[in-house]
Amino acid sequence: MKKTILIAILCCALPLIILGIIGLYGQRSPSTKQSDNTSAPPVAQAILAVGNLFSDFTLTEVSGETITRDSLKGKPAIVWFTTSWCVPCQIGARDVAKVDDELSGQAFNVLVVFVDPRESKDDLINWRKNFANPDWMVALDQGGFAERIGLKFLDSKFILDKDGIVKNIDFKQADDNYLNTIRQIAR
Repeated sequence: MKKTILIAILCCALPLIILGIIGLYGQRSPSTKQSDNTSAPPVAQAILAVGNLFSDFTLTEVSGETITRDSLKGKPAIVWFTTSWCVPCQIGARDVAKVDDELSGQAFNVLVVFVDPRESKDDLINWRKNFANPDWMVALDQGGFAERIGLKFLDSKFILDKDGIVKNIDFKQADDNYLNTIRQIAR
């Protein structure tokens, strides 16, 4: 049990150290009051707040398809920032995949953005194969999207409504409350 807790702690702390080293930490923004339905720290909240339109972006899915904020519109979406080696993210992804299956795989889109530049296309494909559903979009953040929005934590998840409006921000491993939030927004 203690070994599992230590591994989970290291999986959460090590990414922060690595993200700092590779320069994904942006300038600190002024604090803003947090919304009741978000666990967002003040820095990310200042840039992406519940009720605001999600930041525009252009990413390339491992298949070569271009993904933009507008291409996600039409149904709710989860935009999830992680790495292939984040164990809490892997566990959470499996739980979100179960909810996706429960809702027939058609209720929401999932875009998983990998922030470790050392990861390869194969790493992303293998992650999707092992932890996600086949239709989930996976892309490497090669254009500094995470830095531009002031991302500070792995396992950062933004739930958007069908119009791209942020409905929920979460920075913890997906738990029952988060899964229920997905169900409510996707229905």
